[in-house]
Amino acid sequence: MEADRAILFADIVNSTGITEAIGDVESRRHFSSILDELGAITAGQDGRVVKTIGDEIMCAFEANPSALRAAVEMQRALTRRPAIGGIPSAVKIGVHAGPVILEGGDVFGDVVNVAARVIGMAAAEQLLTTGDTLQGVDPAEIQFRSLGNHQVRGRDVPLHVCEILWRDETDGMTAVAPNLHQLPVPEMQLAIGDSVVSMSSRTNDPITLGRGEDSDLVVPGSSASRAHAKVVRRGSRFYLEDHSTNGTYLVGLDGNEIFVHRDQVLLQGAGRISLGEQASVPSPLDIHYKVVFRDPEG
Repeated sequence: MEADRAILFADIVNSTGITEAIGDVESRRHFSSILDELGAITAGQDGRVVKTIGDEIMCAFEANPSALRAAVEMQRALTRRPAIGGIPSAVKIGVHAGPVILEGGDVFGDVVNVAARVIGMAAAEQLLTTGDTLQGVDPAEIQFRSLGNHQVRGRDVPLHVCEILWRDETDGMTAVAPNLHQLPVPEMQLAIGDSVVSMSSRTNDPITLGRGEDSDLVVPGSSASRAHAKVVRRGSRFYLEDHSTNGTYLVGLDGNEIFVHRDQVLLQGAGRISLGEQASVPSPLDIHYKVVFRDPEG
């Protein structure tokens, strides 16, 4: 059966770090408690939990405002939870609405796929939705700002992505940033030797880094894992996510070295990335990165 639904995905972030800090048993109890709370909030806004997938929950709502109210309540509820193992409890959320197929208690269709893409753009404590989902929503109740149009894998038409301003201190902020389509388009460029790859703020496929031959940038170093790290885009920003055994080192133009292990870090300006080895001394195996800005018409 086809019906209109707003699909909400909420994903617990820093789950690996929390598990390492407090152990498997306590972390599973903690994550289950969070998912139970998110489910109760969903029910309180006349929605239903479709399913949980690991540390992620998928919910469906008949009304778009209900989905967005639930999403705001979820974010605010997580801020009231104490840190676990020194790590704050947090989720990222993506919401998209439109016609779906209801079948056997599950929900299918392009709207579900787009909602999954939207949450993929979100960072911790961020709530992203689409311009279509905001149609008919009272801006006095749900404040938001436009993040512009973004090309989403599997869709020919760019997706208008918006951020819901759910914190109390956002009262009075501008709801929609004007003429974002006219702003320069940021692009991430990475290079090792003669190999160069790039990612714009209009593409979603991550850039993979590692020793494995299937990596986008292959680093043949003994300290690099086969699938060591990847560079991902969230909105108009680029992040490095480490998934390795030995961690990743970064050195920016200021010369300061940053170490990231099973975590993520924002990439800004330009610098060097070293997989598994300290980056204080330049090496032929370093990956050089820089953020450049392109003409939006280019």
